[in-house]
Amino acid sequence: MNACQTAGCLPTSAQMLLLRAALSEGPEAPAAWEQWERKGGLDHADDGSFRLLPLVYSNLAAQGYKGVQSSTLRGVHRQAWSRNQVLFHQVRPLLQEFHTARTPILLLKGAALAFQVYPDAGCRPMRDVDVLVPASGALQLWEKLESAGWRALYWRPRSLRESFFRFRHAMDFEAPEGGRIDLHWHALNLCCHPRADELFWQDALPLEFQGIPLQTCSPTAHLLNLCAHGIVWSETPPIRWIADAVLLMRRFPSLDWDRLAGVASGLDIVPYLHRALAFLRSNFGAPIPAEALSRLEGAAVSAAAAAEFARDSDPFALRTAWQDLLSFYARWRRSLGGASPIRNSAGFVRHLEYAFELDSAFALARQLARSAFLRLAGRRP
Repeated sequence: MNACQTAGCLPTSAQMLLLRAALSEGPEAPAAWEQWERKGGLDHADDGSFRLLPLVYSNLAAQGYKGVQSSTLRGVHRQAWSRNQVLFHQVRPLLQEFHTARTPILLLKGAALAFQVYPDAGCRPMRDVDVLVPASGALQLWEKLESAGWRALYWRPRSLRESFFRFRHAMDFEAPEGGRIDLHWHALNLCCHPRADELFWQDALPLEFQGIPLQTCSPTAHLLNLCAHGIVWSETPPIRWIADAVLLMRRFPSLDWDRLAGVASGLDIVPYLHRALAFLRSNFGAPIPAEALSRLEGAAVSAAAAAEFARDSDPFALRTAWQDLLSFYARWRRSLGGASPIRNSAGFVRHLEYAFELDSAFALARQLARSAFLRLAGRRP
């Protein structure tokens, strides 16, 4: 079993049982739950599995199931609901300010799905609220957040340049009183370019958040986002994307499959979408047309995109320096939006700086030299 299967790309056998307990209808759900309990259950639940428990509770309770751990599950659901309400209350003033100022924003991922497709907001735990804003105004909003006391939670360059917003897609911010938002200026981390964002801004749907009339992206755009972000390795198994996608397709069965496949092909991210959709169809009976999968399977995939997906889905596999370079090249090339890589080749260095979270070309050169030395010594860089 490879790293992708054990640590957060595709679910393990135990995680599959929990997903079936969360998503199945009829006797299969309690049977899967009881089998999961016999395999260790709550005593050995990883972080990714624990995030599914509120949905498991809701699904089992709706079917009238009462077991030894039912009260514990009810408590987990209640805690998730309470924490979400606190989070929503904390970020509401900022979203109200955006709305009052007529700043274009879309709710993405967890917060939007919690209101759209989940039984209730407690079934979808989240640490932050994801918000998409136009890339053209991202720097101004960033500066406004920092002046109001919000702080960036992860690496940021010493100097915010326009290039940062071309090559990075988002940043988590935390308010002084504890609320967190994930500010996106590009919807997809795979493609930092307005051309990829168009799918999200087009056909936006109204969505009320704590009494504020906002918007979210179309179900088709939601599914692309879930697949692109979900089918990658993560230290915390991101198996929740499966529940997100299954519930989304149940709520919105009529997706624009032609457009979805066309966007994936045009952006050269077919491996991500194809792997995710094939998994959902074969394991959860997701209503994905065979024609859509066939189109993705037959789509052209660049060597760079193939290398990038291999690296994202199993970062611990041995690979050459050339394969690593190709994976970085794939993401940088998408940021060009079809412009000539040769004419914009100087930007690749800046892209690598941000990818390695470094502030200068000199620091990048040292990092690359260190990686080369480790490879020559037969050690993993």
